[in-house]
Amino acid sequence: MEATVFISHGSRSEQGNKVFVSFIEKVISTGESTNAAYGFLENARPTIFEAVESCILKGATSVTVVPVLLLPGIHANVDIPDELERVRQNYPEVEIFYGQPLGVNETILEIVLDRLKKQGFSGMKSETILLVGHGSRNPLAAEGFVKLADRVQEKVSSKADTGYITTQPFYGEKLLASEVHKKVYVLPFLLYTGGFTVKMEETINSILVQNPEREIVLCEPVGFDERLGELLMQRVDEARAR
Repeated sequence: MEATVFISHGSRSEQGNKVFVSFIEKVISTGESTNAAYGFLENARPTIFEAVESCILKGATSVTVVPVLLLPGIHANVDIPDELERVRQNYPEVEIFYGQPLGVNETILEIVLDRLKKQGFSGMKSETILLVGHGSRNPLAAEGFVKLADRVQEKVSSKADTGYITTQPFYGEKLLASEVHKKVYVLPFLLYTGGFTVKMEETINSILVQNPEREIVLCEPVGFDERLGELLMQRVDEARAR
């Protein structure tokens, strides 16, 4: 019997985790698997081990695990695989397939462009875009993020740049260094809202108070958009086809 497990990072916010659970339960309901579960890398339960084990105890002989993460990085490439190795050691008879993160693709690009348009972005030369990610120690994440910015720039003809919350180049420094006469649209490339977006709003307001001539617009994060559901199911099929 095949089973599917979706793994999220997990949020310190209980409400944030509830949003993920609501989203992923809808995704699971659209799939064909009657044996499916979700788990968290940290900050919430069930853990990765608990989620996969629950499927095995229901009779799964193979489990496909898909990280619900936007880009590859330490979590997708190291942390989650390390936890899956624990499962393999405890259940060596069960085959574990591991999928890819959501990545940079047309679906992600469409969501990003929709978030920009919703805040009034028109693609004029006097407008620029700053995509803001969490930040990662893994260079693959940065490469993917720059690739996304390039794709956005190709679509709208306005300059698109990247900045980070926890690693360099920091988004606040990018905003301060941006051209004063240009209107900047800041888009949080994040699944979870909450603490990070609140902090970003505070940073932007602080810059605007000190520089009232600036125009900076904070867009909605990518979030758990329903369009990601179909993309996750694609990742499941890809993992099983290897």
